Amino acid sequence: MSPEKRLIIIDDEVTLLAVLQEFLQQFGLEVFTYESMPDLRRELEDKKPHAVLCDIVLPGMSGIEILKEIKRLDRRLPVIMMTGYAEEKERLESLSNGAYALLTKPFKSFEELYHIVNNSMDHYREVLRTEELTAQVEERFRREKINILELEFLKNLQRMIGETEDPASVLRNAHTLLGSFLEFEFFGTMLMGGEEADVHIFPESGGGPELRRSMVSVLAGDGTTQSRDGIPLASVVSELRTTNRLYGYAALYRQASFNEEETSIFSRFCSHIALTLEKISLFEEIRTLSRHDGLTGAFNHACIVGELAAEIERARRYDSPFSVIIFDVDDFKLVNDRYGHLAGDQVLKGITRSMKDNLRKIDKVGRYGGEEFLVILPETGPDKAFVVAERLRLAVGNMVIEGGGDDIRVTVSAGLASYTPGRLEKDLIKEADDKLYLAKGEGKNRTYHEDL
Repeated sequence: MSPEKRLIIIDDEVTLLAVLQEFLQQFGLEVFTYESMPDLRRELEDKKPHAVLCDIVLPGMSGIEILKEIKRLDRRLPVIMMTGYAEEKERLESLSNGAYALLTKPFKSFEELYHIVNNSMDHYREVLRTEELTAQVEERFRREKINILELEFLKNLQRMIGETEDPASVLRNAHTLLGSFLEFEFFGTMLMGGEEADVHIFPESGGGPELRRSMVSVLAGDGTTQSRDGIPLASVVSELRTTNRLYGYAALYRQASFNEEETSIFSRFCSHIALTLEKISLFEEIRTLSRHDGLTGAFNHACIVGELAAEIERARRYDSPFSVIIFDVDDFKLVNDRYGHLAGDQVLKGITRSMKDNLRKIDKVGRYGGEEFLVILPETGPDKAFVVAERLRLAVGNMVIEGGGDDIRVTVSAGLASYTPGRLEKDLIKEADDKLYLAKGEGKNRTYHEDL
């Protein structure tokens, strides 16, 4: 019996193909590897993959062209591009042609690679599942002449995927769409997952405090009957559940009781709503993975540089100051050599936590390189930036990381630069990096800037 998930990998590095195939097969994936471009139409029809992993740069061909051909054959199939030294133009071109994600070689973590590949497969399978469900609904309508509005409900919710990241927007639209099928006065939902339940009652201006509390009690499952102007309201409650997760509960309220057919319709529609919430959650997870470093949780290199470019544009538009700081862990190789790479990973995580704890919400921190961090300080001139750099440097210096029974202490060196009109992100990064080099040369564990 073939595995449930299938993956095609195209890369001219034979050793890497073998390593990836062996690693990913541990998770139950069936992996097909190719050193050059295969007959894509035949292989996609034959292997029926749930995702493709492809190098951008291949001998005698372009991974971008492979991406375009795959998207021509099946625009839904997720294609994850890999690159070790591609130009920014090629990165942008791969994204503009529908790449699902970009992975940089050598990989920081094979577990992160698997997570991205697995999520892309889940996304693709959900797309196929949605299409299958839609086909079933359409066929049932054709045979039984059911109300075509249910199909429109599903399609309208599906159109929201990729257009919103706010579950409340989905629920607000669901409330409007449900009015085409069922008669009710209020639509209530309780979403689970956070520290507290997230409750929404639509219309948002309807009902007094007592009535709303009563409606919430029904969602919470205590069976309380609510009333409006002394007249009891009936309710029907359904789970917002997919095969993978319970998102919460939804309920309709009105004076007249709900019959079995109405309850069935509402239950079906709640399944559509839950599926939409799941897809939005999946997209948000992928977006987070594409913007954040898999180890530390800080912005990754591409994202922090992009944030720097955006900050330059904001400073240019509003004539506001800002500064950047580049930190580098002193003698980090000695930490890895003495305590091991796992302990080194804990050090990098600890530094990230320490920096986030000592920065404002508007500040941004990203992992610029292996043990380098780039911090962006909006509305901050050089003098205040120096104070912040010293605060972060001292905070890291006072940090203790437990590593295999030993207490690990590290220090960082820093270089800073402040924005002046006309400068680009590369100019600021180079200046801060040059100052970092001088700080290292003067003995490490210090901050260097012009006034020193």
